[in-house]
Parts: sequence; structure tokens; C-alpha cells
Amino acid sequence: MIHLERPIELYTSDELEFLFLRLEGAQAAWKTGEKCAAPVREVETTETRIPTCMHLVQGGRWLLATSDTGSVTYFDLDASDTITQSVLIPDQFPNLNGMWTHMAIDVDRDSTFLAFNLALSFCTSDQNTLTHPTQHSIQIWKVMLLCDDRQRGIGLAAERLASFPQEPLISRVYSLSLCGPHLALAVFCDTLEFSGRAFVVDWLQANGDSTDYRRRLVNPFEEGLGPVSQVGS
Repeated sequence: MIHLERPIELYTSDELEFLFLRLEGAQAAWKTGEKCAAPVREVETTETRIPTCMHLVQGGRWLLATSDTGSVTYFDLDASDTITQSVLIPDQFPNLNGMWTHMAIDVDRDSTFLAFNLALSFCTSDQNTLTHPTQHSIQIWKVMLLCDDRQRGIGLAAERLASFPQEPLISRVYSLSLCGPHLALAVFCDTLEFSGRAFVVDWLQANGDSTDYRRRLVNPFEEGLGPVSQVGS
């Protein structure tokens, strides 16, 4: 399926033909079943730091990368010249060893131009090393396509929608899933008898500085609402 990042009437026939042929070429390459099959296109990027987490946005053009300082950068894989790293979200806190980062994306299907919500998770198992409140938190950002005067996408911009702290008992987040106002998290708590937890949060309601927000636990062995610290105690 071709994912357009702007209204179809803004594309030329040559641009649409290119997107279609690229999709067909990619599908043909995947169907060969040959482990050593050559990629449809191979690109090299220049990076200023090692990413802690990466995500390819639907459509295959924008590659996002997080760092252990809370920044998010992106690569335009359709760039004709050298693919460079651009800043989407700048550094938010000092470097901290043992930082776990994750991200999830929820594409806005109602937007005529590419737009999506981006969930970021930052956490560490060593609470004594925290120097900034965002180093153990969840953030939701709105990411939008930047266009030139011809309405062609030239980059991405981000605006923070919500932020809330994670409970101190959570030592790491294994995965995130974002859908509308709901964020699902799979977490690990070192000090609890049942260390694995999975729960859903309404990030619009959780937005703020307190950890006393409602969450729905979805673990098969536990049900209910309340802080993670109250489960299994």
C-alpha cells in the first residue's frame, strides 16, 4: 500500500509513478525468499551519536532515532544527496548510563498531510542517578510535516502534547503502543513479586507532575485500577 504524506492532487504523475514502481520493486524483493537478495535501495547515513531506539514511519521516508539524552532526530531517506541527521526534539537532560528509551507512533488518518503522535518513554533502574524529572517519564508529541512553498514535504516539526512521570518502582519499559488517547505499556518492576506489568493509560488525563493517575492493568493474573505499587502487595 502506498502511503501519501500530502493530498494526492499535489503529486505529479511522475511522482506517483515513482512511488508505485518503488512499492512494486520492494514487494518483488521480499517475495524472492532469498536471504542474500539485494535491497531495493541501499543508503548511507551520517550520525552524530549512537541511537538507543529507531522507528521507520509508514511510507518509508522518515526514520526516527532517540538518544539517551532525550533527543529525537530524523533522517530523510528520500534525500538525493547525503542523508544527514536532523533534530526533531533537542536534548532534554544530561547523559545517564543505563537509560532505557522506547517510542511508538499513532498516525493521524484524518489529516490531509502527514501527521502523527509520538510516544516516548524514558526510564532507569537506578533512581539515585536521576538529575532531571524527565529522565523517568512518558511524553506525547505531535509531529507534523514541514512543507515548502510548493507544498512538498521538506522536514518534520514536533510539539509536546503531554508529559507525566513514571512510578519509581518501574525499572524499565519493554514496549509501548499508542492509539488515540490511550497508551499501553509493558513494564518491569524489580522489587515486586510479580515483576511484569502491562497497563493502559489515558495520556490526556495523566498529563501533569503526579504519578497518581488512573491506569487499567491488562495482565491476565491481575485486574483493576490503581498505581503499580498497589498490585501484588
